[in-house]
Amino acid sequence: MAKNSSGTNRKMNMVSDYDQQQANIRKAKGNPNKNVHQKKNGSNYKGYAAAKKEAETAKLSRNHEKNQMPLWVTLTMVFIFILLVVILVLMNTSMQDNLLFGQIATILIGACCGVLFSLRRYSKTKDSKFQDILYIILAVMAVVLIFMGGYGLLKVLQM
Repeated sequence: MAKNSSGTNRKMNMVSDYDQQQANIRKAKGNPNKNVHQKKNGSNYKGYAAAKKEAETAKLSRNHEKNQMPLWVTLTMVFIFILLVVILVLMNTSMQDNLLFGQIATILIGACCGVLFSLRRYSKTKDSKFQDILYIILAVMAVVLIFMGGYGLLKVLQM
């Protein structure tokens, strides 16, 4: 009798294993009627893919707003660019042989490097290693150019 009872238990166990396996397969496939309301006329439900696209566009618009610098930083950079262009044009044309203007121009270029170095904290993106190296070069150039321009200006004024 013990043999028969264990045989029936084994058959019951195999049947329940089969049922469990079939239930797992149905769960893995999902419900095919799950998004029927998406197909109805007038529905505003667009499904998972459309919701994902909308979330990505919203994230991109937030990043675009986040990456904008303050207006005064932008105006300062425009002023620096115009100042550098004017200095370089004057150095290569009418003020080519003027020692005093050359030293003042060197000081101004060094000051522009210093201002650009200080404006780096207003960028919203994380700096890469290359940007860090450029910022170090800007700081060194600012110090060197201001020192050289100041020393040269003192020498020109003592003449």
